[in-house]
Amino acid sequence: MTPSPAKQEYIREFRRETLLYMIVPLLVTVFIVLLGIVGVLLLQRQLQVSLLADWIVTVMVFCPSLICSTVICIGLIVGIFLMSRANRAAVKPLQKMNELTQSVADRATKAADSVNNATVNAASRFAFLDSLLNIFELPADDKDTKENHHD
Repeated sequence: MTPSPAKQEYIREFRRETLLYMIVPLLVTVFIVLLGIVGVLLLQRQLQVSLLADWIVTVMVFCPSLICSTVICIGLIVGIFLMSRANRAAVKPLQKMNELTQSVADRATKAADSVNNATVNAASRFAFLDSLLNIFELPADDKDTKENHHD
């Protein structure tokens, strides 16, 4: 049974990415290390020992720290994976909550508009009462109103 063309394309793409992102950097690193070894072998004996000692100390310090930090890195990767799952799980409830709050906001806006229209209608119907209720008010002095409006 031969795989489908889409699966063959996927396999070919996977192999290409594996080569590009894993094998090529490994080969470049090996080449650089070999180039360094050849460079060290061409130096004087005393300088060779010094460089080799520095390299061994570096390996002895960084390798254990790398091994110890691998557990932390794996833990962080697992944490990221779990956060991604939690995010995907929370999408639908949050969308429902967003729709619910939007509908409540729309209803509140409609209710406020109807109250506003009723208030404007009532104010326009009883506008004639305003002139009747102001009969007993003292007339405003023009001098006082001009001084108050300059502030």
